[in-house]
Amino acid sequence: MAIAKMKKVSLVAPVSSADGIIQVLQDVGVVEIEKTEVESEEYSLYDLSEVAPDLDKRQEELSRTLMELEFCIDFFNKFEWIKKNIVQQFAGGKVYLPNSTFDDLGSRVEEGHKIYEECRRIDEGLSKRSNEESLLLDKYDQLIKWEWLDIPVPELAGTRRTSVDLYQIPSRFYEIIMTELGESCPRAHFIPGPSSGARYIPIVAFCLSEDRDKVRQVLSARSILPELLPEVQGTPADAVRIIEDRLSEIDEEVQELTGQAKGLLDERIKIYSIYDYLSLALDRKTLASECPATRTAFLVEGWAREDSLPELNEAVRSQYDLVHIEIRDPSDDENPPVSLDNPPLATPFESVTEVYGMPKPGTIDPSFSAMPFFFLYFGMALGDAGYGIILSIVCLLLLKRIKMAGTAKKLFTMMTICGAACVLVGALTGSWFGDLFGIAPIWFSPLDDPLLMLVVSFALGLIQLYVGLGIKLYYNVKQGNLKEAIFDQGLWYPFLTGFLLLLGGSVLANPAMSKVGKWMALGGAIGLVLTQGREHKNIIRRLGSGILSLYDLTGYVSDVLSYSRLLALGLASSVIAIVVNDMAKRFLTIRFVGWIPMLVVLVIGHVFNLAINVVGSYVHSSRLQYVEFYGKFFEGGGRRFRPFTKKTKYIEILEEGEA
Repeated sequence: MAIAKMKKVSLVAPVSSADGIIQVLQDVGVVEIEKTEVESEEYSLYDLSEVAPDLDKRQEELSRTLMELEFCIDFFNKFEWIKKNIVQQFAGGKVYLPNSTFDDLGSRVEEGHKIYEECRRIDEGLSKRSNEESLLLDKYDQLIKWEWLDIPVPELAGTRRTSVDLYQIPSRFYEIIMTELGESCPRAHFIPGPSSGARYIPIVAFCLSEDRDKVRQVLSARSILPELLPEVQGTPADAVRIIEDRLSEIDEEVQELTGQAKGLLDERIKIYSIYDYLSLALDRKTLASECPATRTAFLVEGWAREDSLPELNEAVRSQYDLVHIEIRDPSDDENPPVSLDNPPLATPFESVTEVYGMPKPGTIDPSFSAMPFFFLYFGMALGDAGYGIILSIVCLLLLKRIKMAGTAKKLFTMMTICGAACVLVGALTGSWFGDLFGIAPIWFSPLDDPLLMLVVSFALGLIQLYVGLGIKLYYNVKQGNLKEAIFDQGLWYPFLTGFLLLLGGSVLANPAMSKVGKWMALGGAIGLVLTQGREHKNIIRRLGSGILSLYDLTGYVSDVLSYSRLLALGLASSVIAIVVNDMAKRFLTIRFVGWIPMLVVLVIGHVFNLAINVVGSYVHSSRLQYVEFYGKFFEGGGRRFRPFTKKTKYIEILEEGEA
């Protein structure tokens, strides 16, 4: 139930040590750097980039080199797109490299530049040939229709006295159009080309220059315009052969360049390493450029967890002597980041809180108190021992195969633990892949006794409601707000308990229980009426507010009723499992081979049931925390602690000896 104590860290060192110290901060990864707001005129401070003029130049060089490397990566993807399986897609598909290998490959910047030049040369060569091929194909399409024409293309321009035009006449109107041309332009001569059943028939129109407009007028009336051939030498057939020869040459050249490009794919990991190596360097330079500095010293400020300060101090002082580290508590006007701090067993359940939002600094982290409830609720919602075993195994394999960190690691660790909750609940209720194995329940079956399951759900909800009130009461006491603790939380305990005893006594026909409940509820109600309007000076308004506060009872009742979803979810997964089993067993009536479709139905059905109900169990178990539990005491508004560390895009850096 704790939030890690944060300390403000200020580090002052010589300007000459800036890059090295910032690299140490990046390597150790325990400080969230905060931009320092200082009145520069009052203290004669500058940005570090002004004191170290080569800083901006180095940033520009790194940015330019990273652009070259991005070009190489995009170029490689054109020739070999890396297909990722489901696990790799979740992990981001990073390449795992030991730290020493990463540093070795990443430092080969000059080799990376040479690879870039090769990629650029090949890409430009391919682009040039692609453009040339497009132009040639365009010419080919224009000439192939006139391949039968044995007139050199330059001579089709005609002379001063004569005109030569090429047209494509629609086959179905050919006779009509040719008749019109014969009547309108009797002196023109038309030579048709081969049609071979095509939609258009090519013709060459020869006429005197003064008749050219008459021919064009007749044809343009039917939206037929003269065709222009590209400027080539020889006949169209000669030009077509030349183009075909050149296209064959281009194809060979493209294959050669493509082979060279694929040969560069072996350098992919090197390019990835150089990119991430320089990206980390750019992060350091960017941070350094924002640090305030004098002519001789610079300042870095940020936040660190108190328990990480020895590691930070050791990392910095082991490499630099001339450095001053000042550590202090946050001031009242500062907003430190929030990092949750729980025992190892509760740490995975921090993911529930982190998805919801971080608590406000100085308040209560609900992760530890939510842990047992989320564990039980997830187990009840999924409610099958077989599903729990599969869930735990799958999550363990993912944790082993993928290097996770942060919320993702906590989430899958929590799912592994919650798989054990499913085994526990499944064993108690006799659900092992539904009724597949016919194992009897240790306690009871929800299908046979749903009312008992509903009572258990309500009981757990009531316990969590009491715990939520208790946490808020504890927080108020800790903050010294004794009135709030007693009046706003303490009085609700006798009122709610008395109401439950009164209700239970009526149902069980127990007068003694009803009497005790009546007086407890009455005492709690009187206390609430007298205290809930205490902020009002007017006695009537004070009593009115107190009376209205009793209406909150409906909210508490509604909260408890929300836990009935555990019964609904548990029954849903069990019923679907039983239906799958029943469908599968029907195939056993098929002699000899019936077991094959039975296994197929069992696998598909139970995988589907597991998938949809794992999601439902997680969502609804989380909802019960967020709405019915966190709402009693949680104060949000905190910002997550994000230390300055190594953030890579393509390489996952492993410590030496790490698998």
